[in-house]
Amino acid sequence: MSRAVDQELARLFSAAEDSGTCLYVTERCLRKSLERRMRDGSAVCPHRSLYARAPYWHALRPDDQALHIIRGLQQAHPSWVFCAQSAGLVWGLPISYRNLTPIHVITGSHRQPAGQSITAHALRDESIQMVRGVRVTTLPRTVFDCLRAATFVDGLAIADRSLRMYAPEQRREFRGELKRLSYRRKGGRRAVGIMGYADARSESWAESAARALIIMQGFALPKLQAPFDQPFSPGHVYYVDMLFTRSDGSKVIGEVDGNEKYWNPSMLAGRSTARVLADEQHRESELTMYGMPLMRISVDDIVHPQQFYRKLKAYGIPQSDAAAEKVRRLAKSAPGSALFFASMPLPRPKELKLMLQKAGLEEGQVGEGEVSD
Repeated sequence: MSRAVDQELARLFSAAEDSGTCLYVTERCLRKSLERRMRDGSAVCPHRSLYARAPYWHALRPDDQALHIIRGLQQAHPSWVFCAQSAGLVWGLPISYRNLTPIHVITGSHRQPAGQSITAHALRDESIQMVRGVRVTTLPRTVFDCLRAATFVDGLAIADRSLRMYAPEQRREFRGELKRLSYRRKGGRRAVGIMGYADARSESWAESAARALIIMQGFALPKLQAPFDQPFSPGHVYYVDMLFTRSDGSKVIGEVDGNEKYWNPSMLAGRSTARVLADEQHRESELTMYGMPLMRISVDDIVHPQQFYRKLKAYGIPQSDAAAEKVRRLAKSAPGSALFFASMPLPRPKELKLMLQKAGLEEGQVGEGEVSD
C-alpha cells in the first residue's frame, strides 16, 4: 500500500510541477503520507491542503512560489477570482516581493476565507478573464488596483510593464479605461498620476525603478532607448537604456544592470549567461568610441537610493531640489508635470511654477514615505 501511495504521489507531484502549481490533496491516505514527508523534510505545505516537494519548492523564486499557491487555490476553489496584486502576478506584472502576500480574492461570499494569508474583496460586477488557468480581474482593473496602493517606485514599474502589454494604438484606450476606473474610487488620483509617468520604453523593473527615483529627487529625466550606430557594423544600431544631458549639453550613457537578462530564456534568446556577459562587454567597448561617460546602474544602487543619488551627482546629472518638491506634490493630481521635467536645461523654480500654472495643473499630495532610503 505504502509503495503504491508513494508512486501515486510521485506522479501527482510531477504533474503539478509540470503545470506550475502546488499539489492539491484532499484524500486522507495521501495527506497522511504527505504529513510523514513533511516531518522528514522531503515535502512542504505552503498553504492549507497545498503541497510541494521540498527541493523543487526551495529552488523557486518568491514570485514563482506565490504563483504556485494561487494556481493551487484555484483548483481548490474554482469559483474564486483573484484580484489586486495577486491578479497582477498572474498577468505578469512586476509585483514586489513584499506585496506577494496576502493573496487577494473575490470569493462571491461575505465570509472571510480561512487563513491569515488571504484577503477577500467584495467587488461587484467585475469582468473576469482566464489567464494561464487562473480566473482574474481584467488587466485595466488589475493595474488600477495595484497602482492605487503602490509606492511610486513599485507603481511606475507596474505602469511601464502594463503599457508594453498593449499595442501602441491601444494605449490611449487603456489609459482612458484607467481614468474611468479611478472616478470616485479611493486612490484613483494616485493611480492616474503614476500612470502619467509611465513609458513603455522601460524594459525591466530595474529601469523603471531607477527612473522613479530620478523623478522623485528632481534629476533631469533621461532619453530612453536612445539609438547609437554600431561603429563596425553599418546599418546596425545599439540602444542604450538611458541617455542623460548635462547642463553644458554633454551626454552621459546610463546602462541598467538587471538580473533577469541572465536567466530569463526569452531574454537569453538561446545564448548562455557567459555569452550574454561577453556580448555586453563587446557592446560597451564600442560605445566608448562615442567619447561619453558610461554610468552603470545596479540593483544595489536602486535598493540603496542615497548611493544612487551620489552616483548621479558624481556623473554631473543636473538636479533641482525645488523641481523635485514640485514633482512630488504633483505626482498624483497632475501627471503631465513629468513632461516639463524631461528637457534641459532645468527651469528655475519660478519658471517651473509659471509653466505649471499656465498648463492649468493643480497641486496635490503624494503618499508618505516614498523617498526614504
